Amino acid sequence: MKGFASEGQCQGPKNRTLFILVAIILVSAWTLLASMDLAGFQLDSSDSYNNVGLHQDQITIPHQQQQPLNPDTDTNTNDDYNDNNDDAPPSTEPLTPELKPAVSNLDPNTKYFSFLTFGGLTNQFIALQNAAYIAHKLNRTLILPPIISNSHDHKNTHQRWSQYMNLPKLTQLTGLQVVEWSEVRPLTEAQRQVGLDQALESTHLWGPYHSEIEPWAAVAENMTCQIVYGFGRPEVDINFSAQNFMFHFLIRPVFVPPVAPRPDGPVYDRQRLVYDNKEPDDLVIVEDLLDRYSDFDGRSPEDVAAGKADVLFLSHTFKIKSVQRGGVYWKEFGKSMHFEPKVIEYATLRMNEEIKGDRDIEVLPNNDPEEVELTESEHQNPVSENGTLVTDIQAPTTRIPHIAVHLRRGDIWTKCRGAKEPFENCVLPMELYANAVERAREYAANSLGLVSHLPVVVTTDSTSEDDFAKIKELGWHRLDHEKYGTADIWGTFGPAMVDAAILAHADVLVGSSVSTMSRIAGLRQKGWYGHESFFPSWKDRAEEKQRRRAIMKRRLETEWERDDLNGEILMVY
Repeated sequence: MKGFASEGQCQGPKNRTLFILVAIILVSAWTLLASMDLAGFQLDSSDSYNNVGLHQDQITIPHQQQQPLNPDTDTNTNDDYNDNNDDAPPSTEPLTPELKPAVSNLDPNTKYFSFLTFGGLTNQFIALQNAAYIAHKLNRTLILPPIISNSHDHKNTHQRWSQYMNLPKLTQLTGLQVVEWSEVRPLTEAQRQVGLDQALESTHLWGPYHSEIEPWAAVAENMTCQIVYGFGRPEVDINFSAQNFMFHFLIRPVFVPPVAPRPDGPVYDRQRLVYDNKEPDDLVIVEDLLDRYSDFDGRSPEDVAAGKADVLFLSHTFKIKSVQRGGVYWKEFGKSMHFEPKVIEYATLRMNEEIKGDRDIEVLPNNDPEEVELTESEHQNPVSENGTLVTDIQAPTTRIPHIAVHLRRGDIWTKCRGAKEPFENCVLPMELYANAVERAREYAANSLGLVSHLPVVVTTDSTSEDDFAKIKELGWHRLDHEKYGTADIWGTFGPAMVDAAILAHADVLVGSSVSTMSRIAGLRQKGWYGHESFFPSWKDRAEEKQRRRAIMKRRLETEWERDDLNGEILMVY
């Protein structure tokens, strides 16, 4: 037993020594490996810091909680980045959202009508009212494209018309059923980004036959599109706005000639209405269009079996003529397109702020029916482009009667190249606007019963300091949307749409004769309030002389201060 004990005593130290050596080796190896991993991580993070941050951001934040991309926003921050929960299970969301074709919410039992957009903001409104007329006559639901970027706005964004126009009221007044493309083809964040990327890639390219970037080509869907007025043919490109709309909503239009006219269908005198279209079979006259498509169903038997909806889609509606004279589109539908009450409330608020300091102003109760109706409607709280509810705008209880001047500058001169009227009529001097304002003041006092010296608010796209100085010299007010942050509240197209509301709801309008925006505002003034509008031109100088001469003659006939008046006549002429 002693011998056994002695051997164990000798072996114990050896085992302890071996154990210590193994432990030292293991600790050293672990330390070495840890230091190598740390060095590797530090190298990776120093070389790819932004990529690591993006990777962590995508892992810790579920995809469905991320905010939609905003093309007008340069920042790409996430407030939840540091709100990590160590106890939470690892996310199973993919690092990159899966890109799939867009979902369609079209009802296979409903007949739809839609179109490609055309031109700038006001032209898109004209196309809208024309399309509303066609959809109603064909008993179809109108799918309304959004306001889309055009050749003057390369931000490549879009906004829904319902942010600015009262679509429920349009349905109430006309019976037309309206949905928007954002409703029937809702897009995910990834789909919107792909559409934007394709639009930006094709910014300076024209025609429908662009090279398609790979992600867009993978999810874009074909849409049969009937050729109107030649637009869609290889030699007649579609409009820049139409291209952006097509790219944004992942649509690849397949242009086809319109259906042939019926053998017994009516024949229209194209030469009387159309001067710039060479294709005799193209749709250019609305009555012809309605006759050809009265019983149209563009679906194949396979489409019907698959439950696809019947959609009549045109290459545009802007230039379609009518044999009826007198603005049938405007009378039946354009006139019924009213502004959202919140837009008018905002415009009235800004008007009051601008002119409340004028002397001898007249303050009236704010009883504009455009503001007081539908007060409980959800459409009273439109969403701005950045997702903000416009809830803080309250209709002022009073309003100050005023004249609104639309001073169209910018690139308006380009519209007069080759026009029938003299080129110089595009940009008139301020004195002619001032003369028109004086006539507007006389009209307001004599016909509307308002004070004789109404204040003046100018909406303009001018960037000229000379124009601004002249406006101030005349005692007028310029609405500065940058000062008020209108675009931040209402989105990219907000300043222009608020200007349109101001021009339409002023007591008297002085517009620019070559501006479509002014002309539409004049129609709204007449159609909604029965008010006359004033459009200065060069011939006003001669007419002004005749007007003053007539006034002087009437005064002379009444024997009032004959000597002084003779002196005034000599000074005037």
